[in-house]
Amino acid sequence: MDVTRLARGLAINRISFGAGLILAPGLYARSWVGGDAAGEGSTKLLARALGARDLALGAGGLLALRDGDTARARRWFAAQGMTDAVDLAATLAARDIPLPARIFAAVMAAGSTAIAAAYVRSAG
Repeated sequence: MDVTRLARGLAINRISFGAGLILAPGLYARSWVGGDAAGEGSTKLLARALGARDLALGAGGLLALRDGDTARARRWFAAQGMTDAVDLAATLAARDIPLPARIFAAVMAAGSTAIAAAYVRSAG
């Protein structure tokens, strides 16, 4: 398995999802919090803020990989892994989110955490 290729894909996915959260927060938040909550103004506000976080984390990781700067890439992917682990814990703790959305978000967060951790470990 090429962990660097997986990390690159993770960064591109994070950029894409981050842009989606900024530009269409109700649509993109639906996969995480369910349809009812996704349309609320406060949810859209938080979705846009989360989108900016993901866009920045993804771009930082992707640029470090492009430049071949392993030390910098490790830091970006460590940050991604930490935020994804927190996302996973928060998603699992949120009992008021519809089960299909919780499962989808938990699987995505767990996978992203694993890929980021694998890259950090392999690049060290």
